[in-house]
Amino acid sequence: TNRGDAAGVQYELLTSSSGSIFDHLHSNDATPDDYKVGYIRMMRFSAKATTAFLEAIQALEDSGAQSYIIDLRNNYGGIIQEAMLTASILLRDPHAILCYTLNARGGFTPVDVEQYVVDPRYPGYLLSKEPKSVVLRQVQKEHPSMFREKNGKVDWDPPSSYASIHEQVTKRGIRRISYVNDNIMTQQQVRDHYDPSLRQELLNRKDIVILINEGTASSAEFFTAALHDNGRSVAVVGSKSFGKGLIQHTFPMPDGGGLKLTVGEFLRPSLQHVTKVLDARFDRETGEFVGGGIRPDVYCDSKQGIPGTPKADLCVGVALDVLEESAASAKTEAHGPWRMTSFQ
Repeated sequence: TNRGDAAGVQYELLTSSSGSIFDHLHSNDATPDDYKVGYIRMMRFSAKATTAFLEAIQALEDSGAQSYIIDLRNNYGGIIQEAMLTASILLRDPHAILCYTLNARGGFTPVDVEQYVVDPRYPGYLLSKEPKSVVLRQVQKEHPSMFREKNGKVDWDPPSSYASIHEQVTKRGIRRISYVNDNIMTQQQVRDHYDPSLRQELLNRKDIVILINEGTASSAEFFTAALHDNGRSVAVVGSKSFGKGLIQHTFPMPDGGGLKLTVGEFLRPSLQHVTKVLDARFDRETGEFVGGGIRPDVYCDSKQGIPGTPKADLCVGVALDVLEESAASAKTEAHGPWRMTSFQ
């Protein structure tokens, strides 16, 4: 078992013999090597969050982690660029949308993985059997004229932030999100629904479950949405998130006070609001606002608090169930006709 704490990031390797109250979920003849799940808790997206996340990944990979739980409960957010950089590390498609930004003048800009692959801190595509450099190589192959050497570092000319969505799709190949039978899928996934190459990509990557609750807000919500809406997470487990996607600036006033104005908004890759807007209503069954926050795929209440150790955490146990079911499903599909799992 490994455990660390840096820049608001903690990690631990969970095994079938780690003394967890959930050990009974596995078969009696299970060995420590049968179940190795990397648990990473991110409490905020600070300037050092991505570096700490990479250290956690490296340690857990060295310990043989087969799948991952990323715990964002009570993560109030932080630096949105840091959250998007961390999310880009886990997405195979350089044209996958991370989020959209909408400014007060009506400017509507998609933010995709491609914009982060040239970041000096971008380590490559992780948690997959594919080479880390696979995404960067694809971008370089598609846009060789964009790359150039500057002071010994890779530099590039990013596309205009004022380009229309249509232009972004046709000229840059960004992947817009579509809805198929109420399920979120990218246009590429719709086209490749039965494509064997997509099947191989899914088999190459390690499963991820994300934990959220009502304390998950802002950048943490968009990290969750970036993975969920692009089909990278197996499921989101927990309770509905806080619902904060506004971009606000505070302007000083002559009397010493301040005026806070909303100057923009972030939207999910599926073009859904995270902030509740306009005539948001209460759900008659749950009493929660409709249209605000991110709703989990699997509900688990953490209002009683989050235990100090994941081994005693009920919602971690639910996440382990989801991962185990996903692994069992993957084994079944490997021996029969394959059909891509749809995303809620």
